[in-house]
Amino acid sequence: MLSVSLQDSSFPSDQPQFVSVSRIEVFVIPALAVDSAGYRVCLRLSSDLGYGWSEHFVSECEPSLQLDRWSPLLRGFIGRFPFAALTSQLTGHLSQSMNPENRAYRLVTDAVQQLQNAAALIRAAVSADASHSEESVLQQRAVAYLSVD
Repeated sequence: MLSVSLQDSSFPSDQPQFVSVSRIEVFVIPALAVDSAGYRVCLRLSSDLGYGWSEHFVSECEPSLQLDRWSPLLRGFIGRFPFAALTSQLTGHLSQSMNPENRAYRLVTDAVQQLQNAAALIRAAVSADASHSEESVLQQRAVAYLSVD
């Protein structure tokens, strides 16, 4: 399995040093492909720098996601953080390979990475209208939803 530490990445000097995360949402949506028996688990991280997205596929035969256990885990990522501290915290959680909540941490890690990459390229490339329409579609199709703010 490939393991990447967010701390190993180099970012341009104009990269924001802090991020304020105001909300984390998780949408569990049935997979669309005919041969895919499972769910798409989409995470949206709302911050002062825009949105970070991540998505993982969960097979129907995998154990339950237990979203009720994710809420307190995700709440720890709400607030204002130096990027370095946030990525260090996530890397620490992921290094505990037996941690049953690794899927939640991986989703947040991917969303933070996507947010960092987007912030390095352009500040607000995605308009609020596009994000709200995406959220609306996800909420309509979701079989489970979690919002932490």
